[in-house]
Amino acid sequence: MRHPQRVPGMEGEPDMKNKKLWAMLLALCLSLSLDNISASAAEDVAGAAQKAEGSETVGAEAGQEENRKEPEADTNKDGAGNVTDENAEDAAAGQDGTAEKAGNEDIKKEDTEASESRKEAAAGKDAGVQENGDENTADDGPLADEAANISSVLFSSISRSLNATIMMEQSKEPAYSAEELMYLSCIIYCEAGNQSFTGKVGVANVVMNRAKSKVFDHVTNIREAIYDCERWGRQFSPVYVKANGKWTTKGSTYEKALNMYKTGKYAKDWQKTQMEECIKAAEAALEGKYVLEGDYLYFNMNISSTKSKCKKNGKPWQVIGCHIFY
Repeated sequence: MRHPQRVPGMEGEPDMKNKKLWAMLLALCLSLSLDNISASAAEDVAGAAQKAEGSETVGAEAGQEENRKEPEADTNKDGAGNVTDENAEDAAAGQDGTAEKAGNEDIKKEDTEASESRKEAAAGKDAGVQENGDENTADDGPLADEAANISSVLFSSISRSLNATIMMEQSKEPAYSAEELMYLSCIIYCEAGNQSFTGKVGVANVVMNRAKSKVFDHVTNIREAIYDCERWGRQFSPVYVKANGKWTTKGSTYEKALNMYKTGKYAKDWQKTQMEECIKAAEAALEGKYVLEGDYLYFNMNISSTKSKCKKNGKPWQVIGCHIFY
């Protein structure tokens, strides 16, 4: 193989072929880094490398031209295997052409790779957009679940509010029956119709105490306490009258009061007024109003004698209006 002569004055520096190889290697490294730098930047770098190769080629040709001016003894050799100036020039030119062609091919390859890189980037962007679209579509699932959860919470809240409202309304309803109100109102009318509101409520408290007391364990409600007559005889005088030696409710004051209450027919206006007041007192007692100072089970209008008995027996008592409670 024929080799070109080393150019004088360039001792210690890499020859032309090595410089071209370094330039090609640099271009190759830059092409491999296209993922991190833009294609235009890669093209600029490749152009700079090509320009550097061109300047080196010009410098080499100038050096060879200068070598031609050396004595023929230094350049013209005999046929023992050494090349002449013309052969060296032809060889250098051929080598330069080959290197330039290789450089152009590298640049073309780099352009192709940059174009492919741009296409891949665009494809990646499209894929990212598509992926984002898929993610947005996938997000519809969690959003739907969240909407369902919100609906469930709202439904539960509304249900609780409705239940609370229903319970509140129910709490406003009387905790007693219309029958209980009727019986208690009529016994108040008969026993304390002309007494104060407190005196009326006191009578109601005694009747209700009997329905709860162990002393009167044979009665369990207001009606039974009012009609109680079996164990100790008649308990409330307006309820029974004696006929043919027997206690009966027929024709009693209490029966007349019940009739007025049920029909709403009163012989006198004061009767109606008193009944209305007795109904209010009965409602107050049924709703928890308590005016007595103890769990009294009895009352009467014999204040003086009853008070004496209570003092003698060490029993408490309380006077309200015309009645003594003990």
